[in-house]
Amino acid sequence: MSRHLLLTAWAFPPARTSGVYRAAGIAEAFVRAGWHVTVLTGPAALFRANGVADETLLETVDPRIEVVEVPLEHHELSTDITAWSRTRARQPEMWARRRLRRDQREFPESWYGSWAPALRRAADAVHAARAVDLALGTAAPYVDFVPGEHLHATHGVPYILDYRDAWTFLTFTGEAPAGLTDAVRERERSLMRGAFQVWFVNDPIRGWHAAQYPDSAALMRTVRNGYDLPATAEGPESFGVTHRDRSTGPLTFGYIGTINFGAFPLEEVTEAWRIARKELPEGTRLVLRGHLGRTGEGSPQLLAALAAAEPLGIVYEGPVRRSELAEVYQEFDALVLALPSGPGVTSGKVYEYAATGLPIVSVHSAETPVGEVLGDTDHWHAPRSLEPSEIAAALVAAGDQVRSTTQADRRKAIASGTRWERMGILNTAIAQVEAELEAGARS
Repeated sequence: MSRHLLLTAWAFPPARTSGVYRAAGIAEAFVRAGWHVTVLTGPAALFRANGVADETLLETVDPRIEVVEVPLEHHELSTDITAWSRTRARQPEMWARRRLRRDQREFPESWYGSWAPALRRAADAVHAARAVDLALGTAAPYVDFVPGEHLHATHGVPYILDYRDAWTFLTFTGEAPAGLTDAVRERERSLMRGAFQVWFVNDPIRGWHAAQYPDSAALMRTVRNGYDLPATAEGPESFGVTHRDRSTGPLTFGYIGTINFGAFPLEEVTEAWRIARKELPEGTRLVLRGHLGRTGEGSPQLLAALAAAEPLGIVYEGPVRRSELAEVYQEFDALVLALPSGPGVTSGKVYEYAATGLPIVSVHSAETPVGEVLGDTDHWHAPRSLEPSEIAAALVAAGDQVRSTTQADRRKAIASGTRWERMGILNTAIAQVEAELEAGARS
């Protein structure tokens, strides 16, 4: 009988929230490696009801993956007032205080800690039906680690902690988050101590945790995000953008990703574009694609800023379905990688961008670890600072490169990006997991 993985992920298709692609990719990779996979996840109805679902994502989920929805009354997504308790409906502040106290009793994470008992019951039921050989929780929220911790304590099941972010420090600044408690620190230390492996999406986050928990450093691995191939792809090069002669005529720069007011550096991008467009071919545009904020509606401030940028040739053209990504990238001549800045900030988009083979202009601080992915390429244009003049110079340099790029140049750039295909990255990680499981079984 094949090994059984229990994966816990608050968000799983059709949800389209942060981290869902990593969770779906992990499930897919283990299935392809011959494992039986069961996923514990939040109720899809919550995401659907709040406009944070993409039904086309369900088409990417292997039918062999068993999905178990575990109920949670969410403080933001549970919007059906008829299902609320009398206290929540009539005394919301009292309900919130009681809920937060309950969260801390069950697991030290506000708004999600109360999910822990239901997750333990679900894990017990899954294990009773078919013994679990490995549990993996992908966080945040960090309550996703509970089923692995529970099955390890009750049945000796090994578990992996998968960190997409950091629980006890801010990846934007490296500082401790407001309200960090001793209970959180101790729970993380305990989770680390009992883990089979601990995965991180980049080296800075792994290094920080290794310094914080040196006794667990040997368990830590960097298992990066990556880009996902289209369903019809024949190989990892399939994400690459076909070379076209752009020696004359206007160019199209592109950005694909969520646009959050205050996090997306729209002000810097707009001012840099204002400067650069004087040296770029007439008619050159910057096309922004993606959801506006979590819900896709966008704040009034963001909508106003986008409207003000349009006369400069910066146009917003709406979100992109996951199934259409590769096709949309084909419309661009160069890419703008605009990210929040920080020493631990990572982005799934950088891998997609690398796979296209297109010239890439970074708009983020130098400490943001994009260089781990693009640093050895010659189509990455990284300004020395976030000064608009520096960004503008990078935009002009990228435009010059577009006009001079040959078919051989594009092929080389695409080939360099294929190393970041998600399944390849996960296959390596899974092979290491299997080898360590087998070594443990023999000892």
